[in-house]
Amino acid sequence: MTDLHPSGAATLLPTDVPGVVLYSGAFETLIADLRLGIEVLGADEPFERIAVPPVISRALVERAGYAKAFPHLLGTVHSFTGTAAEWGELSGRPDWHATQQIGDVVLLPAACYPLYATLEGRELTEPVRFATSAYCFRQEGSHEPGRLRSFRMAEYVTAGSQQHCEDWRTRWLDRVADWLTALDLKATVEVADDPFFGRARRIFQAAQRAQELKYELRVELADGLVQAIASANCHKDTFGTAFGFTADGEPGHTACAAFGLERIALALIHAHGEHPAQWPASVRLALTGGLGR
Repeated sequence: MTDLHPSGAATLLPTDVPGVVLYSGAFETLIADLRLGIEVLGADEPFERIAVPPVISRALVERAGYAKAFPHLLGTVHSFTGTAAEWGELSGRPDWHATQQIGDVVLLPAACYPLYATLEGRELTEPVRFATSAYCFRQEGSHEPGRLRSFRMAEYVTAGSQQHCEDWRTRWLDRVADWLTALDLKATVEVADDPFFGRARRIFQAAQRAQELKYELRVELADGLVQAIASANCHKDTFGTAFGFTADGEPGHTACAAFGLERIALALIHAHGEHPAQWPASVRLALTGGLGR
């Protein structure tokens, strides 16, 4: 049997569609180490760990505003609901999917979305904190390294008052930047915006930048190619209003620190090579927070 990857190399194997890849064993080990390092980063806060599936209620995504703001990124799930006779007519056609109906779930666009619904109707007398990780999907795949449709995201999320969320985001922005520095990655911290859709896109993006709601940590993933590998964000009271939870008698605010696991891995590989076992000891130590293999 021929190995698809050089022994011990953390590499990706492309498939027949852009933005969907296979992972070598060494790459998966690197992802596991990154998860451990991110867990250590949050060890001093009482995060409740929640496991999230790769699909989410379509009604929840609509309620949260994602479907309206990012219809071009959302992956919907459709299926055949007809009869055997109808399928007999369709099955041999190139457009066999022509009559499929949208289902009640969609592909998860970000790991944090299911968490906000768990707070519905609550008065938050103290901040809440969640830790989660999931496979996510966004319809933006290309042959550009790191631009994946199916990817893994780890997140820390908090909800509470406006002041709490703003202070928390500031601390986590500094914390993540320090971690990337310890990994010997040359990250820049930049005010950013989300890829909103439609005519109002520029208005939303300008407002997001003016209020400095989103910061990205950007690193080179390939020669001349810089991408965001992590972010620290304030959502204001968007989700508190959508899901009816409050803090101090006002709609609750939320914030998150998000990590793109494949992109961080690719940045490390670009900086230090395809063989993690040969990386500098200081990088290996920082990778897992001192708890790695």
